[in-house]
Amino acid sequence: MTSTKKRWFMVGGIVLLCLIACAIVLIKMSGTLLKTQIERAMGDSVKAGSVEITWGTVTVKNLTFFRQGQQVGSIKTVVVRADFLSILKKKIAIARVDIAEPDLNILMDKKGKIVLPISLPDQGGGKASKTKESMAVEIKTLTIRDGRIRFEDKSTARPVLLRFEDVKAHAEGIAFPSADQWTNYNLSAHLAGPDHRGIITASGKTNFRTEETRGKTALKNVDLPLFRSYIEKKGDLPIEKGFIDMNMDVAIAKKHIRAPGVLVLNDLQFRSGKGLGDTFLGIPRSMVLSLLKSSGNKIPLDFVIEGDLSNPRFSIRENFLKRAAAGLAGKLGLSVKGVGEGIVGGTSRVLEETTKTIKGLFTR
Repeated sequence: MTSTKKRWFMVGGIVLLCLIACAIVLIKMSGTLLKTQIERAMGDSVKAGSVEITWGTVTVKNLTFFRQGQQVGSIKTVVVRADFLSILKKKIAIARVDIAEPDLNILMDKKGKIVLPISLPDQGGGKASKTKESMAVEIKTLTIRDGRIRFEDKSTARPVLLRFEDVKAHAEGIAFPSADQWTNYNLSAHLAGPDHRGIITASGKTNFRTEETRGKTALKNVDLPLFRSYIEKKGDLPIEKGFIDMNMDVAIAKKHIRAPGVLVLNDLQFRSGKGLGDTFLGIPRSMVLSLLKSSGNKIPLDFVIEGDLSNPRFSIRENFLKRAAAGLAGKLGLSVKGVGEGIVGGTSRVLEETTKTIKGLFTR
């Protein structure tokens, strides 16, 4: 080997070693920055068993969440993998977040506001929640597996308790502050009921800045009695048994929602007794039972939820139930005028609150 070749070989080796050394430093520094931000974000209401860092990866084990001194959730492990180039950017760039075995209590209070196990800036965080020290955050991939969620809704006349098990989720492209970009998502869960273990799935994409959404939602073998508080109105017979299947396409643009779908009522049974009403969605029980009998205990109903989400008088729940009642009346040859009137009142804020809640997750 000539002296010139040796010289270039040595220079190349030195450059390669420098690049490797720089990469190691960047990985370590990005992991250290990420660990610092995670520890600062947890706050007093979150306790962690341990926070460990190895080669740009931060692992948080045995997270426990408290609200007013009571435990309201836990997560077995959170693994956060930094994008090592994030140290050169003016934001926290995260390559991947993997959340394993979250077990959370989520509440919707009497005013229709969602309360998470962690405090968000718009949930009574006070002056501390308005800190200007928060850095921009970008998460390329987020996964959740083996989750459990208990959702209690106190905004209805009779509180609703739903238990979701085997919660799984996958999302790509999450940013805070909200960026003008699409976040793709897939999620699924089992919904435990008295007679069935229903399946709920959702997939699609959302732009959290414009709140534009395109997605699909499906329910299979979901127990109908779980939703009695949302369905029954004065004069209706209590639903004793039955389950639903549903497929729905959801499109939201400029605060306008349009969601066509098909709902199938299966094996409906009603509670009987003195003093109880004799209707279902404002339609006589005898006609509903007759239709069930003639259609193999299945009643498919086409519906379209449509309206302006910025209108405080628009309710997704009421709109859905009125369309379902009108579809049922149409199958029975009844006039649809006035059918479903008086169905459970109050504007549904679940969609609005859920969007607001997701936006607030990375503000700490």
